[in-house]
Amino acid sequence: MSQRKFEPESVEAAVADCLQRYTLEARAVCVAFSGGMDSTVLLHALRNSSVRFLRAVHINHRLHAESGDWARHCEKTCGELGVPLTVISVDVDTASGAGLEAAAREARYGALEAELKEEELLVMAHHRADQLETFLMQLFRGAGVQGLAAMATRGQIGRLELIRPMLNVSAEEVRRYADAAGLEWIDDPSNLDTDLDRNFVRHNIVPRILERWPSADRAVARSARLAGEAAEILEMTAAADIQAGLHGNRLQLDVLRALPGPRQRNALRWMLRTLGLATPSEKQVSDCITAMLESRPDSNPEAAWPGVRIHRFRDCLWCYSEDQDPANCIVPVDGYPWDPERPLNMGPVRGTLSMATETGAGIAPEFISKNLEVRFRQGGEKLRARGRGRTRPLKNLLQESDIPPWMRRHIPLVYSGETLLAAGDLWVNADCAAGPGQVGRTIHWSDYSPIR
Repeated sequence: MSQRKFEPESVEAAVADCLQRYTLEARAVCVAFSGGMDSTVLLHALRNSSVRFLRAVHINHRLHAESGDWARHCEKTCGELGVPLTVISVDVDTASGAGLEAAAREARYGALEAELKEEELLVMAHHRADQLETFLMQLFRGAGVQGLAAMATRGQIGRLELIRPMLNVSAEEVRRYADAAGLEWIDDPSNLDTDLDRNFVRHNIVPRILERWPSADRAVARSARLAGEAAEILEMTAAADIQAGLHGNRLQLDVLRALPGPRQRNALRWMLRTLGLATPSEKQVSDCITAMLESRPDSNPEAAWPGVRIHRFRDCLWCYSEDQDPANCIVPVDGYPWDPERPLNMGPVRGTLSMATETGAGIAPEFISKNLEVRFRQGGEKLRARGRGRTRPLKNLLQESDIPPWMRRHIPLVYSGETLLAAGDLWVNADCAAGPGQVGRTIHWSDYSPIR
């Protein structure tokens, strides 16, 4: 979201501006409280404001021997201010390969997302120096305008809506507030570890920049706002470019094919972000588009990067998270027993089966027992589908119906003994179907990975 030009000279002015712009007085506000100087200043300023519903959450990463003492310090500070505090201990996956900073951040935001209620607004203590650091780190990574927008005053992380009231406040003003208010805070020694990228930027790069260009943090904050506006325009352009051909996780390739190259890449990135999937690198997105648009018409090309799998089928592009890509999901060999009086949950790819009664439709009641079985294709299955005439190989029915190849082995086949009653809710065995006026049992198949 774009921000108007506003550069407050004090913490109080910044908090007052946020109260007015985002009506925080009427919101339930939760401060991400590390116990450091910045979050202590923010908590103190909000406590002295007109916010009516205020609490704090402290995340204990348990990465330092004194982390328990820091949690107790946060409890003491919040007790003195009369602010309710929740302390949450998390496990940081230090072996994930993502790096300590990224792993700690993932654990922290995961805990906050689980803790906060829908109506609560997360408030964070980032200031202008943090914005400068983030901008530089994104620049060194070769980020586009989406990354160079760095941090917005109002943003979103997962389902969390968050506000950064002090984003246009200098680090010096934050310290002046802390000193004037006589506040006490935690100094985390890990903040001095320049082996960590952000600390290296903070201690070795930013001071040299500010020494040479004292207003660099203010100028970079302005550049980040302009990048944010440019990113918004790209978002709106992407949505307009492909909305007509976008259906859930599927995109008609003729819509993408009609765009010039830069807008193709912008549209694919936007689609992946909208689906909550990992954004590819510049090379990955270019290679993916080339594979999807230029491969032979009779081929089914694929593209992949960590967390994402993309397939092409029938001139459509299909996007999946890595752990929910049907092509990578193992099908149960033994199938599932099914009592049709109860829904059968088969997981996020295969979904849920349930039954209802309907006159003149579905399976005749004499074929329904409490000992049904759900199996999956082994090859050679045949079915005389209701309304389809003669008995046909199931393989042919799936092909003619344009079911994606990677989903065909996940179609739930409902058996009574060795009699195939139905294939999901796609087809009912005509030999077992309820007749006119007869009350049958219809199968409902829901929450499965899309097949059309």
